[in-house]
Amino acid sequence: MSLHTASTDITQRPLDLFYALFLAFHLPTTLAIDLQSLYPQQLVPSFLKDFLHFWISISNDPILQGGNTDSPLWAWIRSFLALEAVGQIPVFIFGSYGLYKGWKSVQIPLLVYGVSAATTTFACLATVLALPVHAPPLPPPLIGALALSPEQRTILLAAYTPYLIVPIFIACDMAGRVTKQSSDHRKMQ
Repeated sequence: MSLHTASTDITQRPLDLFYALFLAFHLPTTLAIDLQSLYPQQLVPSFLKDFLHFWISISNDPILQGGNTDSPLWAWIRSFLALEAVGQIPVFIFGSYGLYKGWKSVQIPLLVYGVSAATTTFACLATVLALPVHAPPLPPPLIGALALSPEQRTILLAAYTPYLIVPIFIACDMAGRVTKQSSDHRKMQ
């Protein structure tokens, strides 16, 4: 079985180009924003800390607030962040490069990434949707965001939804490709 697709020119494979760009874009945002809570704080540049504080000030993002607290109620998001650091970052690099080169060997890692990313993002969106919506002024939070304004919910849904939808498409597409390869391989035997 060849490691390469029929066409190695990524411009002839628009879905692969889209996926590669998505993964390449996701890498710096993950490293710079999502994973800040996992780094020693003295290593995080002040402009990145400032951006995270700005984002939280406009969005009241419960996920990033929860990831930056020691509360046991938010252990689930810290575990998702660790999974993102260990499991997804390598796929961002290998997947985007492999898609660019036309490697079939990226299909299973991308399938796993798609399922994992969709699952974790679904939990994040469920959290956003579970919070009550109140008109400003919002009640003060005890642990993370206890309520969102309608605008904040819209901002968060707009920010998180692509990270649910695109990984679902990647997972379904890669599952189809792997299934087709397996079927083609059996026919050749």
